Amino acid sequence: MIKRILTLILFLIPLQTFASIGDNTDFWIISQNDYVNRISKGKDVILRRYIVVPNIDKKFKNIFEIKDEKAILAKFSFMLKRNKNGWIEKYIKNCDNSLDINNLIKGLYYFSKKQYWQAITYLEKFNNDEFKFLKLLMIADCKYELLFDKKNYKSVIGDYQIAIDNTDKEQNKAIINNRIKHIKYK
Repeated sequence: MIKRILTLILFLIPLQTFASIGDNTDFWIISQNDYVNRISKGKDVILRRYIVVPNIDKKFKNIFEIKDEKAILAKFSFMLKRNKNGWIEKYIKNCDNSLDINNLIKGLYYFSKKQYWQAITYLEKFNNDEFKFLKLLMIADCKYELLFDKKNYKSVIGDYQIAIDNTDKEQNKAIINNRIKHIKYK
């Protein structure tokens, strides 16, 4: 009996260690470089739904001291990836709301909690051309997750199309095509 419990614990620890984006185990957060490396090594990028951020910075403890929006996003992304819940909650409560990036970060936060309506609310407030694709992709993902009947996914295809229309990068288009394959054949 003890052996079974230990086996179960050992099985559950890696699941928590590799937890996706916060509490949301349906999505995985990954840096642009790591995503490109996965593709170049032939690793599957279709079966997992990735949220691709420009960078992930593991030196996150100085997040309150910086004002550079890209750096804040990189540090917060690391906190989500590693489920640093105490730090995440502290940042969400005390972040500088005058920084536009915090609307994206709060969108990511609520997305990680599977609170999709709240995520959409913050994502729609976010206006930054550099991260527009990420914003639109996450809004489409939220709308898909909010569907009562996932087999009736055609209503969100238009949202994914809007994301495709707002990017010139082939990799971003491939991410959307992989999302659509995932939801069609799930």
